[in-house]
Amino acid sequence: MSTPRLSLRELVLPRGSIGSLTIDFGPGIHLIVGPNGVGKTSLLSAIAGTLPARTGGVFLNDHPMASRSDAVVLAPNVPPDIPWIRARLLFDFVVSLYPTSRVAVDEAEAILGQLNLLGFMEQPLGTLSAGTARKLLLAAALVARPQVLLFDEPTNEVDAASIDAFRAMIAPIAARHVVLVTTHHAGDLMSLSPSVLELKDARIPR
Repeated sequence: MSTPRLSLRELVLPRGSIGSLTIDFGPGIHLIVGPNGVGKTSLLSAIAGTLPARTGGVFLNDHPMASRSDAVVLAPNVPPDIPWIRARLLFDFVVSLYPTSRVAVDEAEAILGQLNLLGFMEQPLGTLSAGTARKLLLAAALVARPQVLLFDEPTNEVDAASIDAFRAMIAPIAARHVVLVTTHHAGDLMSLSPSVLELKDARIPR
């Protein structure tokens, strides 16, 4: 796998207040911080291709990201609104979208075990606690493992042991992948020596 480079070029989001963004991200962990409403979640959605940008573009190794949907995975802040679906079915569906990058079955099960999810996989999504549902989405992204991994507030409502496990798993992955993380709890991840991008409200004079 070539070294990935994610590039935002004069990107303007349809939501939020951050103005135009031009920046490159190489392999490693990149924290995205800023006040509520500034556009952190919208930025991840635009990179993932689920929220069209107003102007500008997102590129992976100089190719438009829109043509490489299998190159990016987003672990969202809230689970999809399908409470009846079994956790295992949702997990398997997400992972199935990444046939060329997903890890082997035994490693996938190990990831579920490290996040203490194995006992919940046959339960409907709507019966899971907020923290357990979030961990399910984190696990799916870690198993899918494309070149770009996006995590929206991954440590919110997650137990301390699972945060430790997430840190331990994401550190080696970030050596060869671009990992973007929005967070209000940067301290949870500072031990990973991330870069930090602070998004600021472009409507406020500087």
